[in-house]
Amino acid sequence: LKNSSDDALDFYWLSRDSALLIRGGANYSYEQINAELATFVSAEYGLAAEGVAVAVVGLRLRSEHEDECCVTIELGTPEAQAKRAEIEQTFLGQAKKRVSKGAKPDRLRIAKLPRNFKGAIQLPDLKAAWAAEVSVG
Repeated sequence: LKNSSDDALDFYWLSRDSALLIRGGANYSYEQINAELATFVSAEYGLAAEGVAVAVVGLRLRSEHEDECCVTIELGTPEAQAKRAEIEQTFLGQAKKRVSKGAKPDRLRIAKLPRNFKGAIQLPDLKAAWAAEVSVG
């Protein structure tokens, strides 16, 4: 838009997609939360770090001001797969007691993580998967 006072162009951000979870007025990096929750899962369930991948996204589901921490866990080994039922039953309760405030999970799904050809997690695809799951569930 042109500024009427000096005819210069003014630019405005309409929206942005960030890798931050907003809670209690604080911003938490997805990477920080992923690392903390992956360490928790490995320790709590006795799994090798290589057998578990964790990715979170923040979605505004109950509040327009705060994100819910939506956690996806990928179980990549037979040992990890064998713990699936236990993780599904106990993860949310145990993690809420033992991880930092910013990493406390609100929702859990166990699924394959969407990745690009370099192995990086595709956050837009992960958010879309969560949006589909929340609308169904």
